[in-house]
Amino acid sequence: MEGWRWATRAVAMALGSTAIIGAMHMPVFRSVLLRVGACPVARVTPEQVEQARNQALHKLRGADPAPARPAFGFAFEKTSLDEVRAWARAHGIACERSRNDSLLKCDAVPAGALRPGADATFDEVAFGFRLADHRLVNLTTLSTSLEPRAARRRFMAQAGVLTTTLGTPASQSTPTGEWDVRAPIYVTYRFSDYIAEVSAMVLPERGVVLREHYVAIG
Repeated sequence: MEGWRWATRAVAMALGSTAIIGAMHMPVFRSVLLRVGACPVARVTPEQVEQARNQALHKLRGADPAPARPAFGFAFEKTSLDEVRAWARAHGIACERSRNDSLLKCDAVPAGALRPGADATFDEVAFGFRLADHRLVNLTTLSTSLEPRAARRRFMAQAGVLTTTLGTPASQSTPTGEWDVRAPIYVTYRFSDYIAEVSAMVLPERGVVLREHYVAIG
């Protein structure tokens, strides 16, 4: 079961879907998991998860390279696991390694540690690394139980930063006024070497959730 949970989570992150739960029912998700042998009773290895991630990303990437690949100041495909662990120690952040050091999950991360001047807190920040050299290729933040106005404010701020840096999104659903939380809001960028998404939605037992997801495509 642990392998299945990690596989679903990892590929859902890779897919960049506007609805994490909905991503698990997408045809591309099901077919990728079947190809790597992932099922609720199968043992999924880190190598299989990485294969599934790469296959999913190649189906979703865009045609042109990204003008930049923002990742909270980290450098995709260059920043090492040891460097991220050093960053966490410097900020007094507790993190846990798993999946053959391909995942580093950090809890209760001050937003200022990733975005200088920010005063919020990320419930979880997950760093994903290539198995071959433990270089950073995936970064996801999650903030839960937010007040809708606060979620909208943080969403709009980061969406604006991405628009300035990356241009027009590949897809988006942004509120023109107050957000009523009945439908997810999101901006998604898809390039040949990079995918970025910021989304906010309501999830069972977690309330209003704000998610930022940035991933390199090799």
